[in-house]
Formats: sequence, C-alpha cells, structure tokens
Amino acid sequence: MATIDTTITSPDAPPVQRNGWVYAVIIAVCVVNFLPYLWVVMTGFMDGAAAASRAPQWIFTPTLDAFRYLIFEKGIMSNFMNSLIVALCSTFFSVTIGMFCAYALARYDFIGRDDVSFWVLTNRMMPPVAVLIPIFVIFQTLKLLDTLPGLILLYTAMQLPFVVWMLTGYFRDIPRRYEESAMVDGDTWFQAFRKVTLPLMMPSITATAIFVMILSWNEFAFATFLTSTNAKTMPPAIMAYSIGADIEWNVLGAAVVLITAPLILFVLVMQRQLISGLSQGVVKK
Repeated sequence: MATIDTTITSPDAPPVQRNGWVYAVIIAVCVVNFLPYLWVVMTGFMDGAAAASRAPQWIFTPTLDAFRYLIFEKGIMSNFMNSLIVALCSTFFSVTIGMFCAYALARYDFIGRDDVSFWVLTNRMMPPVAVLIPIFVIFQTLKLLDTLPGLILLYTAMQLPFVVWMLTGYFRDIPRRYEESAMVDGDTWFQAFRKVTLPLMMPSITATAIFVMILSWNEFAFATFLTSTNAKTMPPAIMAYSIGADIEWNVLGAAVVLITAPLILFVLVMQRQLISGLSQGVVKK
C-alpha cells in the first residue's frame, strides 16, 4: 500500500540549506589528522623490514613481534602500570581537593578572594621547565626521586589550579538557595553539599577528571627528569625508542599504540559524560 506524505510545508518557511562544503571541510580535517596516526598504528603491526622500507607498505602481513618485544623483553607493562597508578591517584586527589577549593571560592566571600583566584590561575600558566631544577632538588632532599608517591604528589599539585579554575564557574552557576533550603530542613553545609550540590555537579566533575587524567597520563618533562627505573612512566619510556641512529620503526609504532590506545578507548567510553559536563550551562534560577 502506498504511503501518502501528509507533511504540510509553510510557504513562509525558509528553504533547507545543504551546506555540503561544511562536511567536505570536516572530512578533510579528519583525514589529515587521522592518517598519521593510522600510519603509526600500521607500522606497529609490521615486521622490521617492512617498517624500515622507504616505500610505503600499505599491504603487508600483520605481526605482533614488536608488541611481544616490548612486553616480554623490555617489560614495558611495568611502565604502563606506573602511568596508570600515577594518573588515577593524582586525578582522584586533585579533583577531590580542587572541588572543595572551588566550592569555597564560589560560595564564600572573604578578603582577597579574587586575588586567590588569580593566583591559582597563574600557577597553571607557569611553564614546568621554570621550576624543574628546584623541584628536582626538593625531591632529592626528601628522597622522592624515582618514586610513585613523589610523582603522585607532584601531579596532584600541578593539576589543582586547572581543577579549581574549571569547577569554580560551575559552582557559581548553581543557585545558593538550593543548599540554603536543605540547611533550613536541618542539614549541615556538608550534607547540603553532598545531597544537593554534588549530584548537580557530577557531569562537570567527571569532565574535569577526564581532562586531568589525560594531562597526567601524557606528562613528559617531570616524568623524564624525576624518574629513572622504578617509577618511569610511559612517555619517557617510549622516548628511548625514538632516539639513536638505528630506530626500529615497528617497535616505536607499537609503543605509540600502547600509550595512545588506552586514552582513546577511555575517551570513547566517557564521551557522553565529557560532552554533558562541558555543555552544562547555567541552572535555571
């Protein structure tokens, strides 16, 4: 039975515009950004001869030799576990501490509040290399060199300004009267925060935690100069495969896959929470 289209188009309605050039630009940008990574991933599954060939090898027999070499001979999984422990712990501590700092800056009016906010933000603007030597001396004195607790402590301090800066604005968007209503009912400020404010803030806190996790996972400068063997993370471990006269390109490609694949999967799994947190607007008052 034929279907009859009963849709009525208003004569005053503007015509639907098909902006094909927008899709063309988006596809071009995606291709330009994705092809280098695709080539690196393919190189990781090549053998040594195919990876070292001057002519691009688009058709080859996949092999896991480079991954076996990294995992079983070089023990790169210990560096992977170091990165995972440091990133997870520093994310938890920085988000937990920074959440309460942002709440204080957003909710309480005290002398010098704006100065404190500006000081916190400027800490994030400082390049890491500016404090690399003083931090190295401090770590050497406190015997924190090449230790996981030292990296966790440092990364927590590094990410705190970012967390405070991100969450302060979101806390200000939540009306204070929600907490005041809960406190009128007999709750303490912390109970009101836990029952009312925290659930509203969870998308923003999750998005901030995702960014902190990525920043901690990819941190290179301090991980290179403050670790040697026991606490070495993935970024400085991979650097060893990208220097020298005889670079094994398939090993380097496999190492890049090992450090980037977890982040890509993590973002894909958490993309809904990330988008929800970044798009969280002003709560209706």
